[in-house]
Amino acid sequence: MTNAALITVAKNCPNLVCFILNTENPKLPDAMTNQPLDEGFGAIVQSCKGLKRLRLSGLLTDQVFLYIGMYAEQLKILTIHFAGDSDDGMLYVLNGCKKLKKLDIMNSPFGNAALLADVRKYEAMRSLCMLSCQVTLGPCRALAQEMPTLNVEIINPHGNDDKIKKMVLVSHTGWDEERCT
Repeated sequence: MTNAALITVAKNCPNLVCFILNTENPKLPDAMTNQPLDEGFGAIVQSCKGLKRLRLSGLLTDQVFLYIGMYAEQLKILTIHFAGDSDDGMLYVLNGCKKLKKLDIMNSPFGNAALLADVRKYEAMRSLCMLSCQVTLGPCRALAQEMPTLNVEIINPHGNDDKIKKMVLVSHTGWDEERCT
């Protein structure tokens, strides 16, 4: 995959409402330039004004999340795997994507600061799933208390004492203690 190919899709298919790209290796850069795929996905979200679902794959930095937050105004579902540099990436998405209903994040550096920066950003959201991210139990409990209507699943399969192994918050019912370790 290349940025040029993604830009070509963006230019020629501006009416896309769903864009899913799965690569065999989720950390692969642009095959021609060896750069992150930020500009290609940036073109997708900028050109496809009605985009409602986006699944990213490839080498991506926080820059792509800045583009998503700026241009993906209609986005409802976002799936992120192995992408981003810092909490800023998640903050860009939460600040810009006002219609986001479902956010799935796996193996990304997003952590407690992004999780709790402004919990009111989750008001429109129904589902948040974070797998192998940098979150700890205290901030997750704070989010659960502040946003009882949000379905949250936080999983860290390699959890240690302060990291979450698995936690699930089910809408309107509080903590599901049997699934929380």
